[in-house]
Amino acid sequence: MNVERDHLSKVRKIEDHLFSLEAEGWFRYEFLTEKWFILLAFFLVPWIIWIFLKKRHLLTESVLFGVLVMFITLLVDTVGLQFQFWEYPIEFLPVIPRGLPFDVCMVPAPYMLMYQYFRTWNSFIKALLVMAACFAFIGEPFSIWLNLVHYINWHYFYSFVYYIVLGISIRFLIIKIRRYESLK
Repeated sequence: MNVERDHLSKVRKIEDHLFSLEAEGWFRYEFLTEKWFILLAFFLVPWIIWIFLKKRHLLTESVLFGVLVMFITLLVDTVGLQFQFWEYPIEFLPVIPRGLPFDVCMVPAPYMLMYQYFRTWNSFIKALLVMAACFAFIGEPFSIWLNLVHYINWHYFYSFVYYIVLGISIRFLIIKIRRYESLK
């Protein structure tokens, strides 16, 4: 038991030192820079747009959709960072998840709007294909060009497939939940 505790203590000290280095670098080289303000815009603008375009009568389902997208995207982002599929040269905040503006704003808000405005499977899938293509083949290359993210072992096509699978899976789950609720 003491061996485990000693090991965890060593790991914690290394993590604390790493965070200290990251926070110092963030304050010196990232915070309030031009790229940081771009990340701030990526953090705020999607939610401002969503607030103006949301449909009140679909708010609960839409928020559930967004929370599920956030949760899965945060998980995938954390795993991708750990396995060095990508990295973020600049961070909005010096904490994990490093891709916070993408994970909790740029990705979920459009999914939520798409869920509200494209109510049939046919229209949803068509919109999803367009959105996935825009995210994977326009948004991600643009983010790389701005040096907000760097792909190490990742390709745009993987993201394209991810966005499609994510949207279809979550919409399917929410429809099942809605049907289950109506059985009461």
